[in-house]
Amino acid sequence: MSGTVLIVEDDPSIREMMQEALAAQGHSAMVAASGEEALTLLEIRPVDLVIMDLRMPGMNGVETAIAMKHRWPHRPIILCTVCEEWRVREHIGRSIQAYLPKPFTFHQLKDTVETTLAGVP
Repeated sequence: MSGTVLIVEDDPSIREMMQEALAAQGHSAMVAASGEEALTLLEIRPVDLVIMDLRMPGMNGVETAIAMKHRWPHRPIILCTVCEEWRVREHIGRSIQAYLPKPFTFHQLKDTVETTLAGVP
């Protein structure tokens, strides 16, 4: 299943790698360098899935995920993090559909995106 994915990542090299990997799988990918930019983009264009870094300058991934869930409660979010999953869940409950541990491989990215999109009604 292909879809439109918003990648929210402050590191340009990781953003580019993710965008290329998702395009190779048939997904359309938009990119944002910050949580604030992501929220602005979502006002303009809907997406099927958000993949977001946890640690970003300004609005971090937790704050951005909470803001997204208030506006778009059914939009799935994958959070990329080097933290342990239970610590992140502690902060945002069940707002996140999946976690992608950093560093991750192309196959982990592909599998996590496919599994998450398959669960979207």
